[in-house]
Amino acid sequence: MNAYTKSHDLGVVAQRHRQAAADLWLLREKYLSLITDLSIGGESLDALKARRDELLDELHKVYTRAPAGASRARAQTWHALRKGWEMSFSEAELDLFLPHALRKG
Repeated sequence: MNAYTKSHDLGVVAQRHRQAAADLWLLREKYLSLITDLSIGGESLDALKARRDELLDELHKVYTRAPAGASRARAQTWHALRKGWEMSFSEAELDLFLPHALRKG
């Protein structure tokens, strides 16, 4: 443990995790805005596709800059994803991600 803390500045690592979380939150809000604009229908499909592609590029940059998690956490995440536990949501859970105007329930 002591060797790890000497070779890694944990304050910097924590700050990088905080920044990644903030960047992901902003992208989530941008995706919600895109979904809202799609439902309103004010923009052309080509414009919406271009915005979607820009968001995908932003997401890739966030994940590229984000610090790697601990190997144990990565293993647990990989196990959960392989089992499908974290990759499915009920309709009610999905509704919670959407703005109130777009919710079914």
